[in-house]
Amino acid sequence: MNEMEEQVISLSEIFEALKKRWIMIVAITVVATLISGVLSFFVIDPVYEASTKVFIGKEESDDVAYNSSDINMYQQLLQTYAQAIKTKDLASRALDDLSYDLEPSTVISNLTVNPITSTQILEIKYKSKDPKEAKEVLKNVTDEFIVTAKDLVPNGNVRVIEEVELPESPVSPNKTMNIAIAFLLGLMVSVGLVFLIEYLDNTYKSKEQLEKELDIPVLGTIPDVDML
Repeated sequence: MNEMEEQVISLSEIFEALKKRWIMIVAITVVATLISGVLSFFVIDPVYEASTKVFIGKEESDDVAYNSSDINMYQQLLQTYAQAIKTKDLASRALDDLSYDLEPSTVISNLTVNPITSTQILEIKYKSKDPKEAKEVLKNVTDEFIVTAKDLVPNGNVRVIEEVELPESPVSPNKTMNIAIAFLLGLMVSVGLVFLIEYLDNTYKSKEQLEKELDIPVLGTIPDVDML
């Protein structure tokens, strides 16, 4: 019974602490949410991502039909091709006829090459703050890769199966997620701050608490008087 009473008192104290400082909780949460919204909508530059898919296989003119060893070989070649795409020489050639002020290292850092599992397909992506730049750079990188791939494996068949398109919507920042995270963090921080303040406050807040803590009866209390 005593444990239940202590638990009830504890929950009651927590509720009272939150109720007493609800303005601080709301203020911190709202400020954190507003800051996140301003950063997401007006400060952080949107990033766009263009993508394409390339098929890796045998030369179309080959008379020999596909077999399982051929498929396995070309699937393993995907890893080699993925590394070949992200080279400075290839990136440099891709930039030759473009007017963008980009370094090959910058292009490589914004490139993502993913061999799709259990297929002979490479997915290539490029991120940029300019959607037109994202499309044009990726298009040139893909064209240069096809030329390089034919030099590496002369009897290979490398072709684009999904053309590069101009990205219409940014992939980041995720405004909704950022605001939701800021709201939750603001709420958690404000509630945690309330508990910290209550923990550091060692004053007695009621006659009942004083009697419980010191195990002595309270003979009288001084009423609150509003000073005019």
